[in-house]
Amino acid sequence: MNMRPAGWWMAALLLIAAARVPAVAAGAADLFAGFQTKSNDPVQVDAQSLEVYEEGKERIAVFSGDVTVKRGDTMLKAASIKLHQDLQGKTDAFSRIEADGGISVRSKDQTLTGKTAVVDMVANSIVVSGSVVLSQGANVLTGTRLVVDLTTGRARLEGNTVRGVFTPAAQ
Repeated sequence: MNMRPAGWWMAALLLIAAARVPAVAAGAADLFAGFQTKSNDPVQVDAQSLEVYEEGKERIAVFSGDVTVKRGDTMLKAASIKLHQDLQGKTDAFSRIEADGGISVRSKDQTLTGKTAVVDMVANSIVVSGSVVLSQGANVLTGTRLVVDLTTGRARLEGNTVRGVFTPAAQ
């Protein structure tokens, strides 16, 4: 194979980018590590208002107004967050978190933003929708929907255009 120097540079850049895509996308599972049921960390919620009611076999707590949920290294912010708890479950943990009104999740050097997020502890999955931006350091992925399987750590970013910007690590 005969490549000019510019060709080598482009091939090296593509290899670096390809290596970083799984790391950034798979990092989405790490972002929500604090919300996994195996976490023993307390859940701290700050909001302007709280409404609690029972619907069917669930207790639902609706926090509104500059909501922040923190557990371990994970911090979730949104305009409103619904915490679902199964009243017949064997644990007092939440079975589902629904966040909307623009969400932001931070954990260490990772950030995820979107319009809505659903963390399903029973299915052990996360779905973030609407103008999704996932970043780790200077590396950024964008799309319209992110689906994360917390059991396998597998993440899928979808959209009409999925875009990635990958910055090689400084030597």
